[in-house]
Amino acid sequence: MKICVCIKEVPDSDVPLNNLRIDSNNLKVLPIENISPIVNGFDLNAVELALKFSESIENSTVSIISVGTNLTSDVIKKPIAMGADEIITCDDEKNVNIDVHGTALVLSKLIKKTGPYDIIFSGRHASDFDMATVPFALSEMLSIPILNIVKTIKKEGKKIILERIITDGYQLIESKLPLIITAGNQVGDPRYPTLRGIMGASKKKIINYTLDQLEITSDEIESKVKLENLYFPENENEVEMIQGSDSKDKAIKLISKLKESGII
Repeated sequence: MKICVCIKEVPDSDVPLNNLRIDSNNLKVLPIENISPIVNGFDLNAVELALKFSESIENSTVSIISVGTNLTSDVIKKPIAMGADEIITCDDEKNVNIDVHGTALVLSKLIKKTGPYDIIFSGRHASDFDMATVPFALSEMLSIPILNIVKTIKKEGKKIILERIITDGYQLIESKLPLIITAGNQVGDPRYPTLRGIMGASKKKIINYTLDQLEITSDEIESKVKLENLYFPENENEVEMIQGSDSKDKAIKLISKLKESGII
């Protein structure tokens, strides 16, 4: 079975805001210091789900696919260190400021170029803009059905059985292939790369295609979404320290102030 996982390189969401800056010209969030980007967390959940599934299927392969500009090889190779077989990218300078439609278009061309794939995995959304639309645009472009937020997947004979998370539980779904699946943290923590995996990933060559090789013009990936502004939210909360002789005195003063404010 031929499997692929779409991943995205994003800024590290655990980095404090004072270590980040906004590039006003390109409307991007960039680290001030030498802080490496990371693979989107939900995409690593998707990698974990794909690897678990592939381990139960004989003669299965897992390819990693990514789109961007100046991708950090040590970062996007993490899924290889986790156990994936190859990494395929479209790392092209023309991908700067690419939007949802453009990203899905390039991914679809990469998938057609290197596939066909039986199952395409993806994270439920990326941690930078939280738009959660690329997998659905990809489904439309490839004319492949999509199941969102899948927790488990297994093969029974010719059937694919999946558990899909919903608000008050889960759905048990039977599906045919090909299929697109998105995953979130319900899958469980991604496995840690082994030392052997890390060493193997460092030697693995990234297979890269340019937009020209994919026969995609600049006009086709021209942004259809106009980003007007990008800014850090301002915290306007006022903090007042309650002074008192002891805890009881502070509690009485706090209750008094809350009553004066109409909160209680």
